[in-house]
Amino acid sequence: MLAFLLKLSRLFPKRLISRLDKLKNNLAKASIRISFSAYLGLVVLVSLIAPIVTFSVSMVISSFFLEIVPSLAISVLIALLAFAVSFGVAYAYPYFGISARKRNIEANLPLIANFLSVLSSSGMPPERVIRSLANVGDEFNVGDEARRIVADIELLGLDLNIALKNAALRSPSPKFGLLLDGVVTSSHTGGDMAGYLSNEADKYKKTRKQAMKSFLESLSLLAEAYVTFTIALPLVLVIMLSVMSFAGGGAFIGGVDPQSLMLLVTFILTPAAVAVLLLIVDSMTPPR
Repeated sequence: MLAFLLKLSRLFPKRLISRLDKLKNNLAKASIRISFSAYLGLVVLVSLIAPIVTFSVSMVISSFFLEIVPSLAISVLIALLAFAVSFGVAYAYPYFGISARKRNIEANLPLIANFLSVLSSSGMPPERVIRSLANVGDEFNVGDEARRIVADIELLGLDLNIALKNAALRSPSPKFGLLLDGVVTSSHTGGDMAGYLSNEADKYKKTRKQAMKSFLESLSLLAEAYVTFTIALPLVLVIMLSVMSFAGGGAFIGGVDPQSLMLLVTFILTPAAVAVLLLIVDSMTPPR
């Protein structure tokens, strides 16, 4: 499969590849364990399969209702749209991974900084501190970052400070990258690393508290919107449409009779509004 993806990557325009350095960096930040060339091959594969499948399905369905020429034209347009969407999703996929990992890491920054501070204050050398973080890093969602630092030291023979700088550059969280840069600076200048990490932990705790307060305030507004748009408004509409239906069967709103509107509100609009609010709450909820 890997060899097949590498062959497909040759179909990617070379002029465009030279402009995709950011995508290459994003693969590392998203912790996608695949080479850049293989990922380009995967993008090509998805971009080829999607339009072929959508074209075939569209032709089969539209042939029952349309002549061959309009059916072919519509199928081609749908295939082109599928190509654009599939290429865009495949190209943007690392960004979704980066966003998710960034949220998880930054939610644990107070614990990470506090963990490093406790080990540093005990007199443990910085390299052993990072190795300890690698052992328990999955609890803080930084296991991959810490293990990469250890791998850079053991396998590539890099200095700890250089390994930390590289980890800061490929970290999906800029705040975690700044924390690692601060560790490097403290190590270079001979500063109090334990004190620095303790101050950073306190700062992250305050930021976390402010984020939770902001979330609770927003949640109260969403609760009011939930009661208004998914409970009160549907009830009012159902009662109003019921009265209109009983008052006269010939009453129409926009060409749709009240009974159909009642069904639309009950079984489509209200569940859709609930789903939208749930998605908003889920996107706003700080990760634990």
